[in-house]
Order: sequence, then C-alpha cells, then structure tokens
Amino acid sequence: MLEWFRASKGTFHASLTHDFDKDVASTGLCVFATSDIPPNDTLVSCPFELAITPELATRAIREVTGTDDDLHTWNDRMRISAYIALHWIMKDEPKALAHREYINSLPSTISTPLSYCPEELELLTGTNLAGAVDDRRRDWQKECEVVRRVLRVQELTWEQYLTAATHLSSRSFPSSLHQLPQVGGGRPEIREDSHPILLPGIDMFNHARLHPITWLSSSNTPLSPPAISLITVQATSAGSQVFNNYGPKSNEEFLLGYGFVIDPNPDDTVILRLGSNIPSILESRMRAKCLNARNRFALRKDGEVDAELLEVMRVMMAPAEAEGHAEDERTQHEKEIWEIQSEMEVLGTLGQMMEDKLVKLQYEHRVDSRYVREENRRNCEIYRRGQIEVLNAGMDKLADRIERLEGLLDQGLGLSS
Repeated sequence: MLEWFRASKGTFHASLTHDFDKDVASTGLCVFATSDIPPNDTLVSCPFELAITPELATRAIREVTGTDDDLHTWNDRMRISAYIALHWIMKDEPKALAHREYINSLPSTISTPLSYCPEELELLTGTNLAGAVDDRRRDWQKECEVVRRVLRVQELTWEQYLTAATHLSSRSFPSSLHQLPQVGGGRPEIREDSHPILLPGIDMFNHARLHPITWLSSSNTPLSPPAISLITVQATSAGSQVFNNYGPKSNEEFLLGYGFVIDPNPDDTVILRLGSNIPSILESRMRAKCLNARNRFALRKDGEVDAELLEVMRVMMAPAEAEGHAEDERTQHEKEIWEIQSEMEVLGTLGQMMEDKLVKLQYEHRVDSRYVREENRRNCEIYRRGQIEVLNAGMDKLADRIERLEGLLDQGLGLSS
C-alpha cells in the first residue's frame, strides 16, 4: 500500500513503520517511529486527488456497472460503501476502481457490535447501544438491498457491505478539510455541508486522547498537488507509537463506530431522550421557546445535566395555567414557593429517569461465555461500567440540588420540614 501511496504523490515519513503493538494485541497494525522525530515534521501527506469522495464513488460505480441510474437517492455511505465493495467483487477492473491497494490494506474483519454473535449482543442488554446497534443494522441492511438491486450485483453480500460501511464510519474525515488554514490548524470540525471522505495514509494512526497534532491543508504548487497533512507538535522518540487524535468521544461512540473503548474515558456520556409521543400543545410551547424535546441530551462524566434538557422538562411539566399568570394573582411569596416546588418536581422526575436506566444497566444477564470473545466481553464491561458511573454522578448532582431547594423552603419560605 505504501508503495502505491508514494507513487500516487502521497508522502509518508521515512522514520515511520507499521507493526503490531505487543502490549495491546487488539489494536491491529500500528504506526511506530523507527528513529526520533522532531516537532513540526510532516508525518503523512495525502493529495486530495487520492481521496475517496461520494462524487468519485458515483462516477466509478456508474462506469464499472453500466447503470444509468444517477444514484441521486443514495446517501454518501451507500455510494462509498458500494465503491469499496466493488473492489472485492470486480477484481479484474483496474481502471475505474482506482483504490485497490488501499482497500486491500484495510482489515478484513471488524470489531464493532454489528459483528457480535447473539451471545455477545446480550452483553449490551439494557444499554442505549443495544437499540443503536439494531437501528444501524436495520438501516444498513436496507441500503445493502438497494445497492444489490440497483447495481444488479447479486455477489454483494451483507458481510461485505457491513465491512465497507464500517470502514467508512471508522475512517472517514469531513470534506471540509480542504478549507483548513494553510498555516496549520487543530482537529478538523464537521460542518453541516461536509461529506464523509476517505484519505489513504491519514487513517493509519490510532487514537490517543488529547494527543497534540496539527492538520495542514496545502494548496497546489509546481512540485505537489493540494494535500492534507498531519504534522507533529511534540518530539516523538524512537520505538514509540505515533498517534492521531479523533477528538473527545464517549465510549458509546467509540464502541459503535470503531469497535474499541477507552478505560477510563473522561469524555464518557450517557444519552438521555424524552421519547416521541409529545402532545401538540407542548410542541407549540417548545417551539415558542426554541426548544426541541426530541433532541439527544448528553449527561457528562461530572454529572452535570444538559441545561436544555432541564428547560424542556420545565415546559413539559408546567401546568397550562402557569403560562402567563398575571403578577397580582399570586403574592411574591407564593410564587417563589411554587417555582421551587416545580423545580424539585422536575429534578425528581429526571432522577427517576436516571434511576430506571441504572437499574437496567446493573441487572446481571446470564450469557453463555463459551461463545463470547474476551476482547468483546471486556469492551462491553468497560462501556457498561462507564454508563453506571455517569448516571451515579448525575443522580448525586440532582440529589444535591434537591437538598438545596428543600433548604430554601425550610429556611426562608415558611414550609415545615
């Protein structure tokens, strides 16, 4: 792959090599430094013309399959996943399928929960991830059927589409990378108008949280085409693994998208959702306050509750007559009592929601361990433990807030304990 990469005007630092991490066998091939690398050195540079984009994938698919469908109904994942899979199916098509060396270098197996056996999936029972895995499998299987039917490639298997789509979800970068400043920047941001793209060479590096790395976008020059590069920020000693930084993500994101977890993970979260059966009158109140009850709200490791979630719950739980009450209908004293009691009710309801999730997470499911791979068992255990820790932190914070509100009622607003 590196020979093809360099022949295609990509650059890969002469002091870098691929090898397995003897301490962490599950990471697969890693990038190591064979000699000291100073700061501000270019580790890898991938020309944008080598990128796998939805546009490139569409052109290649139409050329090699002869379809007259413009694929306008296909999403970006379908286009790129089909392009990847066609390299495996049409092995004698060298021209339009131009990334054979790169795609052949990708792992032949995946480790995300979509590859779990039924016994391993039982390890996710009671977690948010269990439902997310089912949703993703259902969506991707529908996509696979569409790709197979439209392109008339019955050789395409579900396993091939799953592998291709997983490579995209775990290795893609935003297309807005080409708009990075040429003086170098931090981790690329995903903009609304971005598309997922694959950048051979750039995706070789494993993740390290908070690892400093510079992303550099270079323009066209007489000696080199426009490219995206990774630049060292600090010195790297010989024998050390060289990392990229995928950005702050929860273990739920890491496990679903990449197939690994971090232990411990300070960026861990629990996603809270309020459901979809919301009365229209409440929907109207939400819109008036620019709120959306269908959002996904993240509970962080420190237990802090998303402020928007609290606002949504206040609107949902407020009695209709509370909206627009005339000031003279209540004394200031009564108003303060009502506001504090209402807030305590909101916090109590949220606490019950967290406790319900906690009970599901702590329930021990019996699983036939004969069919469970150790690495998957470990990942699920770490993920589940992290969810429990976040929920406990959140419940502790809520209990503290409720206690302070009770104190206000007891001390200053005339309510007996």
